[in-house]
Amino acid sequence: MTTNPMKRHRTADLDAPSFGGRYALLRQLATGGMAEIYLARQAAMAGFEKEIVIKRLSPELADDPRIVEMFLDEARIGALLNHPNIVHVYDVDVLDGIPYIAMEYIIGEELNALCRRGIALERFLPLEHAVELMRQAAAGMGYFHSKRGPEGSADADKTLDIVHLDISPTNLLVTQDGFLKIIDFGIAHARGQQRRDSNILPGKLGYMSPEQASRKPVDHRSDIFSLGVVLYEITVGKRLFRGTAADVVERLVEAKVEPPTFVRRDFPSTLESVVMRCLERHPDDRYQSAYDLADDLEAFLRDARLNSGPVRIARYLDSLTAAAGGQRRPELVSEAESATRIEELVLDPAMLDGFRPDAWEDVDQPDTDVAAALGLPVDELRELRESNTNPVPKVEGEAPPPAVPEPASPEGTLPVTVPPPPAPVLGPTAFPPLIPPSRTSGPRPVARPPGFAQRLPWILVGALGVAVLALVAYIVMT
Repeated sequence: MTTNPMKRHRTADLDAPSFGGRYALLRQLATGGMAEIYLARQAAMAGFEKEIVIKRLSPELADDPRIVEMFLDEARIGALLNHPNIVHVYDVDVLDGIPYIAMEYIIGEELNALCRRGIALERFLPLEHAVELMRQAAAGMGYFHSKRGPEGSADADKTLDIVHLDISPTNLLVTQDGFLKIIDFGIAHARGQQRRDSNILPGKLGYMSPEQASRKPVDHRSDIFSLGVVLYEITVGKRLFRGTAADVVERLVEAKVEPPTFVRRDFPSTLESVVMRCLERHPDDRYQSAYDLADDLEAFLRDARLNSGPVRIARYLDSLTAAAGGQRRPELVSEAESATRIEELVLDPAMLDGFRPDAWEDVDQPDTDVAAALGLPVDELRELRESNTNPVPKVEGEAPPPAVPEPASPEGTLPVTVPPPPAPVLGPTAFPPLIPPSRTSGPRPVARPPGFAQRLPWILVGALGVAVLALVAYIVMT
């Protein structure tokens, strides 16, 4: 019997008790420091049924006004958003004095889990699909960044200034149908909230913007930097900010980033321009709109003749299921599949250390080190962590079991699951091109040159011109 890896781990089934008179609880999915999460069924007349997720504030926190306000802020922000790339919030209410949120039930997996699964099966996320998923994320981000108040309200013509603050691979879900969903608005803030920035714990250490790491005021462009980190990692194949808490914060504050071509010499120059613009240190130098980022990513795919989209991504996910011994979904097997193949990003062995399944997550840092790096008292850090714990990423669907066994391996080596195939002859570049040569023709969108690697040809031309002028001058003088 095979297991569908897109399904998350099931906990013990419950007896479907009535919940709030509108829902029937089916089973508990997760419990975190802030909330309890249940799979529930909403039923109505004429046989209407819908599976949803109930997120209920932990009873022991229900008497803390600050935490209740944070919980309700998440519901209020979610209720305003209606976009295919953002988790939907359906309802918020109180039962026995404890607030709860009814939200979309998503069958999928976190982006970091998908990357680990692809590595373990030697079928890493293809470049075109990585870019398409980030395009979807940027589209969803552009939507909530520009969201205005409800029609008829005083804010109907004003943006709500929603900032997510915690964009990372664990808060980007990939559904089994190939769509990306931004989840977990638990620490997001918007104009008009009672909370202040000083009461908000920044996002995950390796995905904060320079201004977050410096504990400075942030706006929507902070989210663009965080998404740029994810874009870098899943296209370059290497973790960007990793090390001790002090080292990570120092690199974040200075935005010290090597251009992708320093890691992969054949990285597409146009895509590099996009990545590096996201990762500019100063917000004014980044994309000013996530919609512009989405547009540039779409232009790159079009001009590089790379084909992706939800159906193709769903077929890639289906291929991972088959590679792990599971059953393919018949509806996803295309008529032309026998004549085509899924393009795979083959990583240089020297880069795999940064992308090992056990190295994808941030390492646990001592609270004292993290607090010192962020300039926070350790007690405040712990309090904020406890109040901001949000288990939603472990709820949207059911966690995929390991696709293949991952036996322990010595530090610095890769876990071995099956004998690797003979190494192909790759030529002087040490790894195959990210884009097959036959698919790279056509014009490229114009983007800002990210650094020295792109300026080098012009520097050489300039130097040659100076040499020619010097020779002419020498001839004339003699």
